[in-house]
Amino acid sequence: MNPKLQIPDPRHVLALSALFLSSIGLAEEPSLTETTVFANEADGYPVFRIPAIVRSNANTLLAFCEGRAGYGDGGNIDLVLKRSTDNGVTWGPVILVHEEGGTAGITIGNPAPVVDRSTGHIHLLFCRENDTVFHTVSTDDGLTWSSRTEITDNVKQESWGWYATGPVHGVQLARGEQAGRLVIPANHRIGPDGSDSGAFGSQILYSDDHGATWHMDAVFEAGNGAAPNETTLVELAPSATGGSRVYINSRDYGSDPGNRSEAWSEDGGTSYSGPFDGNPHFVTPVCQGALLRYSSTDDGDSVSRILFSSPNGGSRSNGAIWVSTDEAATWSQPKPIHAGAYAYSDMVRTADDHLGVLFETGTSSAAYQTINFIRANEAWIDTPPPPAENPGSALWNLEETEPGQTCPTTDEAILDVHPEENGLHLTATTAFASTAGAADFGNGRALSFQNDGGLRLTDGESDNRFDYGANDSFTIEAVCRIPSGHTATDAIVAKDLGPTSPSWWLRLENGKLRFLVSDNATEAFLTSTANVNDGEWHHIAAVRDVSDPASRELRLYINGAPAGETTDSTTGSLANTQTLWIGRFNASGRELTGDIDFVRITPAALAPEDFCGKKTQFDADDDSIPDSFEREESGSLAPMGPGDLDLDTTSDLLEFALATDPTVPDAPALTVAHLGTSVEVSTRQRLLPDWLGLQLTISDDLRTWSDAGSSVSLAALDDGIWERTDRIDFPAGTPARGFFRYELRELP
Repeated sequence: MNPKLQIPDPRHVLALSALFLSSIGLAEEPSLTETTVFANEADGYPVFRIPAIVRSNANTLLAFCEGRAGYGDGGNIDLVLKRSTDNGVTWGPVILVHEEGGTAGITIGNPAPVVDRSTGHIHLLFCRENDTVFHTVSTDDGLTWSSRTEITDNVKQESWGWYATGPVHGVQLARGEQAGRLVIPANHRIGPDGSDSGAFGSQILYSDDHGATWHMDAVFEAGNGAAPNETTLVELAPSATGGSRVYINSRDYGSDPGNRSEAWSEDGGTSYSGPFDGNPHFVTPVCQGALLRYSSTDDGDSVSRILFSSPNGGSRSNGAIWVSTDEAATWSQPKPIHAGAYAYSDMVRTADDHLGVLFETGTSSAAYQTINFIRANEAWIDTPPPPAENPGSALWNLEETEPGQTCPTTDEAILDVHPEENGLHLTATTAFASTAGAADFGNGRALSFQNDGGLRLTDGESDNRFDYGANDSFTIEAVCRIPSGHTATDAIVAKDLGPTSPSWWLRLENGKLRFLVSDNATEAFLTSTANVNDGEWHHIAAVRDVSDPASRELRLYINGAPAGETTDSTTGSLANTQTLWIGRFNASGRELTGDIDFVRITPAALAPEDFCGKKTQFDADDDSIPDSFEREESGSLAPMGPGDLDLDTTSDLLEFALATDPTVPDAPALTVAHLGTSVEVSTRQRLLPDWLGLQLTISDDLRTWSDAGSSVSLAALDDGIWERTDRIDFPAGTPARGFFRYELRELP
């Protein structure tokens, strides 16, 4: 057995000092500070994303990320870093680690650094065009970097297309037979080179010769209900068999709940000891996360702690830390570390024994604006997490039933169609009649409530998605129609427990809206300035905004216009174990009389420009492609959207409209026939939703385009696909040169 790698660390002296101070009643108070490291436009790049962080042997913090020319995951992207020599209190200037082609659209990304404690060298693996894999090394504490060395042949299989290292720090094993090994997680997809499509898989890269060569043996392809993607790993306490134990936690696209899967290795990452499997304790969006061993008893610490960082809930917000004190066997409830936008992250232990968290953040309307750094002391880590509050998103469009029919009452038959895909489906307690919905919201369907029941989702079924903490913002939206003159007190959406108990609800009262939040001691409520009991469809919204805990507000909106605001005086949790209801209360019934077109709940304080729009219930992810098509093609709203999923230079949206497959390179067919005094342009077209229109345009120089004044004929083919022919008349004869193209336009 190899001897354990000895890594100098001054923590033990500091730990003894802390114990002495606590013995005389001067225990350290929990503290947390946050600073901005990278800011869009401020440091030479329009956008910064994909953070990773390590601490060098000289106790310098190296914060890596991608410097991007735009928000997209492809294009002109460089690898950059900043250094901190004071444990993350301040940061130096941007250092260019690697770029290619100047302003050319070449993607250099997915930083995965690891420190070799025995040499002090800092190794970095990264990818070019999400296809080829490279290694570079710094021998001067991150100031300069060697020429890149390609390692693709050693770490990538021929059937793989998309490839990503990390993005997160790697580890050097210090225990067991593989002590000294450098280990870095990576992931792939099966398919064309560099194409972010195909089945997911995970792999582990390692070097046993201080970064001179790299290898890959542990590979897992999607299966067992898991589809691992971006992974993070941590070394565990020594194995009874002598091998170096590694725990792996992955962002997951599989069928298991929670969007995280996990696996183990008993031989230092040479192989997995079993398949990836979902861990429902982690309820996160599909997003990268990070692991860190913060302390270990075999290093002399009083307790072993492994930490996990990720957004908590159904969206990339509400950053949290989970703590394990039993080598990743069990985990604490999530401990909030940052309210608001929180996406990719990485963690480090600083030389002064703080937890450092490097993470992406922004606003509700612009999530990726800065990469910030949090310093949290050990006392903060050890403070127990709050009660289980797990805010998440849901959208119920109530489209299951044709008008004139009644809705099903089977369990979970009323579907949650939110693009977060949390599956928070409702059960109707009554066979409510379906009717035509609001014209301004897509002419969909609505359910008629007649003071005789409601739609429910128990707390257990929702996994506490609608339990909000003291500093959790949320927005309730509904499109509803209340009978003219109706003045009864009726519930619209409620998760109530009782007077002054933790609760929240939105109801009708004397024709107005009333919104309430309550903790164990205080109630805050607001009544709208305008009525909604006029027999007309209205969009209503109730917003709890604690994005600034020092200025807490409740707001109401009717048809996007302000309808009242007040201070939120609550200071405690709103969480309870009660059922979420639409159309009634838990405590008092007060069942609704009226029609509801759809309801959306969002764990953020939305502004009117972010409220539901005309097509929301049919296009919840707002990419203009109908959700029904996306789910039929891929089973999810995640893969396709405003980009070019199959990388064939034609947008997903245009491929959808022209009846080609957005997931497979397949150029749309276009034919042009010259008929003397007319030209006919033909293509295939889907039956488009009412928010999209296809327009033929013409140019004689490929620079200036104008609408072709054409007459259009459609001939049905099959499965909602039509043969479209545009005829353009040229009485004086067709031009000598002409170019045609179809443009897709959103209609008002």
